[in-house]
Amino acid sequence: MNVKVDFDENKVANSFTGSYTRARKWLKNEVAKDTNYFIPKQSGELERSVIPSIGDNEDRLKWDEIYASYQYYGKRVDGTHVILHHSSTNPNASTFYFEKAKAGNKEKWIRVARKLAGGR
Repeated sequence: MNVKVDFDENKVANSFTGSYTRARKWLKNEVAKDTNYFIPKQSGELERSVIPSIGDNEDRLKWDEIYASYQYYGKRVDGTHVILHHSSTNPNASTFYFEKAKAGNKEKWIRVARKLAGGR
């Protein structure tokens, strides 16, 4: 017994690409939103600096201000100048803000992104 299967390779590839793109866009948006909850905030520039990287095609997010790593680690690379966070404008402000967001949201991120990408 012979079985012949015809399928459109481009259509199959496009369906995977579309699902992956949807999942990535949702995930990047959600990670940025959840992380910004913990971002030290004075003027909001650091929080807004991630927006361009949400819409790009890269699999990463970037908070693109010159002082972003200083805020993230809470001190300069050489260990000097420990910073104070502006807790009056964001009482949730913290160092290692992505790690805080991941600790509370990782399971949700995986579950929803997997579903959007066509997984279970």
